[in-house]
Amino acid sequence: MDIEYPVKLKLTLDPVEHPWITVKLGKYSVTQQLTAVTDFDFEFVTADQAILTVEHHDKSDQDPNTAVIIQSIEFYGISDPRFIWAGMYYPKYPTHYPDQKSKLPGQGYLGWNGVYVLKFQVPVFTWMHQIKSLGWLYQ
Repeated sequence: MDIEYPVKLKLTLDPVEHPWITVKLGKYSVTQQLTAVTDFDFEFVTADQAILTVEHHDKSDQDPNTAVIIQSIEFYGISDPRFIWAGMYYPKYPTHYPDQKSKLPGQGYLGWNGVYVLKFQVPVFTWMHQIKSLGWLYQ
């Protein structure tokens, strides 16, 4: 029997212009156009790994400005830039950018259509301890 652990996560997104986004975490999914700095609060339980995704979509290839900035990711009120950096951004470049990397680690600026993915383990405090390099963990 797997032990389920509670998770409390707050995601803060800052729009450049008015991007369309979809935020998913577990069974939760929100699609909206960002017009101001917006917080997304999640509380749930899970037994293993959770995956947070932020998808920037519906941006035209001719639009040089629209973007989404992941301003912060908090667990139980604890924020650290390393939580953002632990994720991976998979941009979908326009066809006239053929030589770009298909994934960008540690990126909180979503300037192209694409998806940011953060995978984290539970209990979340153990994952946070490892991400922040706070030393040994006793099992």
